[in-house]
Amino acid sequence: MAIEVSVKKLRNYYPAYFLIAIPLFLVLLFSYHPIVNGFIHMFYRWDGDTVEEFIGLEYMWRVIHDSELLHSFWVVTIFVVANVVKMILPILVAVVLHHVINDRIGYLYRILFVVPMIIPAMVGILIWKYFYEPNSGILNGMLRAFGFIGPTETVQWLSDPALVIPSLVFMGFPWVGAFGVLIYLAGLQGISEDIYEAAEIDGAGALTVFFKIELPLIMTQVRINLVLMIISTIQSWENIFLFLGADGGPGGIAMVPGLMIFREAFSRGLFGYGCAIGFVIFVVTLALTLINNKIVRVNK
Repeated sequence: MAIEVSVKKLRNYYPAYFLIAIPLFLVLLFSYHPIVNGFIHMFYRWDGDTVEEFIGLEYMWRVIHDSELLHSFWVVTIFVVANVVKMILPILVAVVLHHVINDRIGYLYRILFVVPMIIPAMVGILIWKYFYEPNSGILNGMLRAFGFIGPTETVQWLSDPALVIPSLVFMGFPWVGAFGVLIYLAGLQGISEDIYEAAEIDGAGALTVFFKIELPLIMTQVRINLVLMIISTIQSWENIFLFLGADGGPGGIAMVPGLMIFREAFSRGLFGYGCAIGFVIFVVTLALTLINNKIVRVNK
């Protein structure tokens, strides 16, 4: 519990303020300084090193009329919608785990969901890339084994423009992320047993309990996961880069805003334009976060 300290007594608490000042300084240096620096340099023609020429709003005007950037936001919108759908399964899994009678089985399931978190994300992406490999990949091998394609036929999952985005959406199947499951499970375990007993007395079925009790009471966790998912999806580009390269696949079909920043800054040397795209991403992310907080209501 916080205590009120008078101005005269502040000098007695200087060690605490000193300890607070150190992490605050580090956050300002390594988090906020790059943000401010990027905001300033979006008004400059800058190569990331020494060439700087003030150009005013030229890059912002270019961003507004950049059809490729507009397409990239449309692509990332598809990924956001897909990830919203993917959030359903972790909620259902968390509910099932919450109602497991045997504590040992419940603990075993939790361990099974946590173990994949140990695997580096980069390794997981490379495994999925091999999964889609046209000649020796697992997916084409399964299609050949079940007779859907011939022994010498291949499906170009990451080369066919019609299959690139569905392949990226399918990545990570069955989409039961350990992080989401554990957060929902923690929220469910915070529900009082008295509520379940009252629902049982009233004759509420499993679906009624889920939609009327459990789901409303874990909306705080749902909103947190939704915000984190939107932010990470809009900013994510690494998996697309590893799968398809800096151009986002054939014809730039899977180009996303984050990958555009990387390409413009590190491939073309247009760091100022990359900063301008980053500013647009920041504004869009902030707007979506505010909208999410307005739409997703939490029962207090």
